Amino acid sequence: MARRPMYIIIAEELRRRIEARELNPGDKLPSERELVEEFSVARMTVRHSLDLLQAEGIIARRRGRTGGTFARALPPMIDLCADRGFIAQLEQAGVEVQTETLFAGEKAPPRAAVRAFGEEDLGPIQTREFLHLTNETPAILESVCVRPGCEAHVSDSSLRTSAPRGVSFEDVITPSVASEKECEQLKLSHSAPLQRIARRVHVDGELAAYVTILLRPDAALLRVASAPASA
Repeated sequence: MARRPMYIIIAEELRRRIEARELNPGDKLPSERELVEEFSVARMTVRHSLDLLQAEGIIARRRGRTGGTFARALPPMIDLCADRGFIAQLEQAGVEVQTETLFAGEKAPPRAAVRAFGEEDLGPIQTREFLHLTNETPAILESVCVRPGCEAHVSDSSLRTSAPRGVSFEDVITPSVASEKECEQLKLSHSAPLQRIARRVHVDGELAAYVTILLRPDAALLRVASAPASA
């Protein structure tokens, strides 16, 4: 089995220390030189590890006389299988959520939605696009493409509430790099990492909507927890 890169190993160890509260929010991490000596690696390897943790929102770096690398509070956890929607879970964790509507009307669907619906000759369809801010920071982009004929069965946002009776979600999560437009909308640096969720919304077993969710990694952690098996 191939050996994992050292920058991954270092990042996992630092993440473990933060999760175990060996490093609390606001605590200063060892310096780059100390980490180089501890793990016997090049400074570039250490910087790569810290870049990874910074992208996840687990650490913050500050420059200047009082600068350094500091542990941050871990982002709230969102359970994709929970009875409550994304936003309800964030609000329960004490996060203030505001939603801005970026677009509401008809437009040509993205290729992924066309493939999901299996209808190659689709024209403009009902589409709604939202920007969700957490504690006044742009955090989530959501695009809801509604299959023609299903408009009455799909709510504005799939993130605000849990799935009502007869409605189910199927999510595919992939890491992604933000486009130039997405960086602008989410106030991210160039080519920043994102968590991308392709969500299929089924109503009474039929595909009714295709949803794209782009989530900043420092906005929330995603978890999938299955229900316990029945006896």
